[in-house]
Amino acid sequence: MVEVCNNLPMEKDMLYFLKVSGTIRIGKHQEFQQTVQFIFNQLPTQCVKRELAIDVHNTYHYYVSTLWQSEETLAAFKASNIFDLLKGAFQTLGRFDESMEGSGLSIQTFDVRYHESNRV
Repeated sequence: MVEVCNNLPMEKDMLYFLKVSGTIRIGKHQEFQQTVQFIFNQLPTQCVKRELAIDVHNTYHYYVSTLWQSEETLAAFKASNIFDLLKGAFQTLGRFDESMEGSGLSIQTFDVRYHESNRV
């Protein structure tokens, strides 16, 4: 059985994300995490979400993800000294691998399927 709800409000606002990743050397994890925490404390309120994650299969690989209210605020961040500090932390304490950015709707809809159990 599939339930579809066609009366969900459609939100036209887009959110913009930036994900930066790299590898941090042995013995430098705490310094890197403290630097990222400092960076997070400097981000403007237009940054609606910030996360630091570590890869469970490679405990040297970190991801820093941010979610922004507008393309302009994301662009301003990427041109800022704070973003340079983030990239520099990866480069100084390990290796900067990549950055990825994009956009998406700020509301998510899901197709939910309910399965009835086979009862006799």
